[in-house]
Amino acid sequence: MARSNEQLSPERLCDAAEAALKAAVEFAAQHGGTWPYPADLMGAENQPECLCGFTRWEIEQACEFLVRLGMIEAPRRQR
Repeated sequence: MARSNEQLSPERLCDAAEAALKAAVEFAAQHGGTWPYPADLMGAENQPECLCGFTRWEIEQACEFLVRLGMIEAPRRQR
């Protein structure tokens, strides 16, 4: 579903970005240091609790924001 008209408030975006980073750190600590793309954890069986207060769309927006800031790498897409 396209949400081109919708925007997150700056505060909500920062909260979602913080949760996304926390989720990646938690996952990495439990899985030998491998950092996931945080949006990929949404809906997973082992989804970190810190993501529960956010929608998948909010975490996707936060991840795109973190990629633009250079804080995480964009996911590699299969060809």
